[in-house]
Amino acid sequence: MLDECHANVRIGVEFKVVKNVIEINYNYYVASFIYRCIQRANPELSLELHKPNSFKFFTFSRIDIPNRRFEISGDKLVIKSDRVNLYFSTPKVEIAESFVEGLLIKPEVKIGSAEFVLSSVKVLKEHEIGNKVRFATLSPISVTTVKDGKIYDLYPKDAKFYENLRMNLIKKFIALYGKTPNNCDLKIKPLKVKPKRIKVKNTYHRCVEMVFDAEGSKELLEIGYKAGFGERNSMGFGMVKVLK
Repeated sequence: MLDECHANVRIGVEFKVVKNVIEINYNYYVASFIYRCIQRANPELSLELHKPNSFKFFTFSRIDIPNRRFEISGDKLVIKSDRVNLYFSTPKVEIAESFVEGLLIKPEVKIGSAEFVLSSVKVLKEHEIGNKVRFATLSPISVTTVKDGKIYDLYPKDAKFYENLRMNLIKKFIALYGKTPNNCDLKIKPLKVKPKRIKVKNTYHRCVEMVFDAEGSKELLEIGYKAGFGERNSMGFGMVKVLK
């Protein structure tokens, strides 16, 4: 099992490809697979994570296909590599342990119409987060606002994008630690932006892949690094890696 002293756990999972055709919009299927792993190992935790209107405190990457060896055919993605990777991050050791344990119990994995077999799972080296970091997204960031009772997706061109992103991190920090951050300042400067549109169940979400500089509260930057930036993290949005 994982060392209890971990304050954050980032996991890299490698799969051997068995059936290589998967839906382009696969986020929901990956999330369902993760929940199945957790439920297999820890049913009580699984029930806790399914509570509505609560932070789940985990996020995951897009499926990493080495050298982008894939083709798109209609609404399907045809994987041309014999192996793929998935990255997972959580600030809660119990979630990481349950995910890994459930995966090891049943290493044969079905994600949508694709099938995989576990090749390896490893705890990845952590980066020390300071008060100024350059991040790149491993899964796109989703930020929303409510106007006239309707939910709208935001892009970095909207000033509200940055404020809502900051407030989301503050709320996550309070929910995780039971206190307000000592510093709530956050400045984000996008360096590269690629708009995306991803379907989860029957709803399309506008989101953005980014490389960005983030400066300010170390506490907020750490919670973003651990649990994901923006919203819908447990559906595969907002995972980042450190560039420098």
